[in-house]
Amino acid sequence: MDGFFNAYSALEARMKIVDVVANNLANSQTTGFKRDFGRVLQGEAGFDVGTQVDLSAGDLINTGNELDVAIDGDGFFTLQTQTGIRYTRAGGFVLNAKGELVTKDGAKVLSTSGSPIIATEGTMAIQDGGLVTVDGNEVATLKIVNFPNPANLQKEGFYRFEYKGGDEEVQVVPEPRVKSGFLERSNVNPVTEMVHLMAAYREFEAVQRTVKTLMTDMNSKLIQELGRLG
Repeated sequence: MDGFFNAYSALEARMKIVDVVANNLANSQTTGFKRDFGRVLQGEAGFDVGTQVDLSAGDLINTGNELDVAIDGDGFFTLQTQTGIRYTRAGGFVLNAKGELVTKDGAKVLSTSGSPIIATEGTMAIQDGGLVTVDGNEVATLKIVNFPNPANLQKEGFYRFEYKGGDEEVQVVPEPRVKSGFLERSNVNPVTEMVHLMAAYREFEAVQRTVKTLMTDMNSKLIQELGRLG
């Protein structure tokens, strides 16, 4: 029975690995998406999967949109969401009905003063370096931050992060390398992920065969025991 349950937990863990890789592939075109990589862990309760986010940069693409920005180097944009402060590398921003600079799902983009960025009248644009202007006049600067321990960044959704460390650890980047009119692509390499997916499927199938063999053996032993009782 111990062998059966170990094999079953190993099968479930391999299925989770397949899901992780499949999610990476599904988001290979998602702006600012960071791939996850998983590894199978073995403990007293059997097998499980540990995941870690790959924070390496994606390629930058030129969009020409004055509200699109990308960070060419370290750092994250700072957002105010309904659940608190969050961070992202996805710089495809827009203006809401109030003239506030927001993400496409409505999170407010924050300035170095910690306030939302607003243009009640005029045309807003974001310059290189993160300077925000309205009709050419400076109104704010994007708040770009970094973290001493990136492992404390927990992914929330497809491109947003929550920092699980202390607020005092959040460091404002003094001279961020922000590029106007660009977006950062996902850091997923579809070819590499397909190789990982095929490898994960092969491991899944191998463990699946082991589980089937164990079930067959258990059924045989059960029939034998029932025969003795009869």
